[in-house]
Amino acid sequence: MDWLIDRERPLTGEQSMSLLDAHLRRHAGSDRGVEEALASVRAAVRELHESHVSDLLRVHLDWRGRHPVVVLSPVTDGGDLPVGTRMPSEDRQRLDAGTGEPVSRLVLGLERELAVPFPDGPPPMTQIDSHPQRDGMASVAVALSRAAADHPNAKPAQQASLAGAALADRVASDDPPTDAPGVARLFAETHRALGSELEVTSVTDDVVEIAITRCPFGQGIADSAALCHVTTGLAGRLGARVNGEATVVATERIAAGDDACRLQVWLGTPEHGLHGERHVWPPRTTPTVGSVPRLDLSVNLPRETVSVPVVRRLAAQALHAFGVAAEDIGDVQLAISEACANVIDHAADTDSYEVQIELAADRCAITVVDHGGGFDETVAPDIVDPTAESGRGLALMQALVDNLAFANEPQAGTVVHMVKTLAYDASHPLWRDQTRPA
Repeated sequence: MDWLIDRERPLTGEQSMSLLDAHLRRHAGSDRGVEEALASVRAAVRELHESHVSDLLRVHLDWRGRHPVVVLSPVTDGGDLPVGTRMPSEDRQRLDAGTGEPVSRLVLGLERELAVPFPDGPPPMTQIDSHPQRDGMASVAVALSRAAADHPNAKPAQQASLAGAALADRVASDDPPTDAPGVARLFAETHRALGSELEVTSVTDDVVEIAITRCPFGQGIADSAALCHVTTGLAGRLGARVNGEATVVATERIAAGDDACRLQVWLGTPEHGLHGERHVWPPRTTPTVGSVPRLDLSVNLPRETVSVPVVRRLAAQALHAFGVAAEDIGDVQLAISEACANVIDHAADTDSYEVQIELAADRCAITVVDHGGGFDETVAPDIVDPTAESGRGLALMQALVDNLAFANEPQAGTVVHMVKTLAYDASHPLWRDQTRPA
């Protein structure tokens, strides 16, 4: 996203800051910190204007990572480019040509609200017969129904992502994409068949950028934002077919109040720090011989200290019964303890919280849902200082599990999702004479 500020026209600066303010509030997990972030950008712009770096200043917002980055650059040749308003995508190439080297880069202390349905990509699902380019929106209902049947314990965003992946598999079965232009073409044809209006704004060897100006799910998408993952699931699964992996970053969403959904589909291993929805091809599964046990456990607990050992013992007993190696049981117990302890430390007396444990093949997924909104997610795991008094529990959780993600869901609360890859005891009766999960 870009804005152009004219030093000789102060109103353009205020207009640009107002647009930036509104965007940060729409996409941050909360309003906390937005005022401070905006003040730092205003101060940087004012300093550059006072130093007469350039009459025209480009404000570029990059929020592909966990935290937003604002880059300020002088514009040597603005021509007739619009100022004080969001730069249209069709003018970006001209803006790039007239922009000088960046003179200021600010990392803002906010975090983009993001639900990551599956940290390692959606699991396999039964293929659907309905074809979106033939059946239109009815194919989405079929795909969602199949996702619910194959993965009944998945959350709405997860089932939507699975549905999108199923649609991608259906349209790609006869014509799989082999490069970025193929991904762009197949996505555009399929999504338009669902009823959307969109434009492919940029295609390189590594990235496909798409702007969706009309959502196929209608105006009610704001109350059903999980359906956005049908779109990202479709884009991600198509992209993953090219190089085996793809990451979708939705920098803007109609469901959040933006005028369009803007997606970036990164093909292959993403650049460092990219914060998006990951997809792999083929879907990862664990080969086993015989029947693989599955566990789904959910317990609602009062926010009291005595609840922590209860859920620890429940998790340990369940994993032990399924033959999980003792070391991994200990890691899971400790990770759960840290997550629950954080909930209790920031509790309100009347709040409760929920712990969900899902075991399937060699993966254990642990989800802690803080219904009261008291979980301390202000310290992101990737920036925790090991010597700090606060945040150590988050760093420990990150060390104990393979994937750690946070999300703020209005109808649920703060959600902490952890995934741990497990090893099994080959001497356990469930695994004796079978191939142990790899």
